[in-house]
Amino acid sequence: MPDGLVRRFVGISSAILFLFVVSACQVDLSTTVNLAENGSGTITVVATADAAAVRAAPELATSLNLDDLVAAGWTVETQSPSTDGGLTIVLQHAFAQPDEATVLLSQLSGERGPLRTVTLTRTGNLNDAAYQFSGVGGLPDGLAGFADAEALAALGGAPFAAALAQSGGALSDVLTISFALTMPGEPLETTAAITPRQADDASTTFTWSIPLDATENMLEATTRDRDVSAMVAWYGARILLLILVLLVVCAVVYIATVVYRRTRPTPAS
Repeated sequence: MPDGLVRRFVGISSAILFLFVVSACQVDLSTTVNLAENGSGTITVVATADAAAVRAAPELATSLNLDDLVAAGWTVETQSPSTDGGLTIVLQHAFAQPDEATVLLSQLSGERGPLRTVTLTRTGNLNDAAYQFSGVGGLPDGLAGFADAEALAALGGAPFAAALAQSGGALSDVLTISFALTMPGEPLETTAAITPRQADDASTTFTWSIPLDATENMLEATTRDRDVSAMVAWYGARILLLILVLLVVCAVVYIATVVYRRTRPTPAS
């Protein structure tokens, strides 16, 4: 995603956030990553506004230009009105491997956004793989995290910071940001809250609430996905193959010995 698309996404977030700043409502931004066993998956970003915000700016749903994001491979769904009369924008992008997900998440948030220095990896083999995620979550620069250097220069500061200050509220009063990650396997270590698993769950879901004050949180999660039955079958098949090879070798040696004995000249008496 080129810089222009990053600014486009940031602009969408800022436009929705503006409604909540000026109307003292709440905006929820959530990012969800679902990773499959082969390293492919999807990234879903959801921005939600409530009915009060839609009443304050009914033109929002039709004024957002999302063509650039669609051209970059994102699917875009605008639910207006949503079930509760508000507005929901859903962005989704598939990826073929963890490296691609790393690039997409980094481009989506930018250098100042709520998710930074993100890395998603898969190591191991088909039957014994490890999945690892790391990053930094937070908005230490406040609303400036929703704009790049060019936008900050043009605006003369963070977007809508003056409106927020005038309202007398904190950023956490008008904004929540969450990040959820589902990876195959059992959890090994994490800084996240883990969603309770069912007995037949093959994956683990981690969730983080991104801080909106000057603090930052380390986002870390690791899982290991071991198919014990497949591993036992793999080793069993190779042990069986080794036994068969040994039996064949023994049979060949035995046959060669018998042939040798039968073809050996009989000693004269």
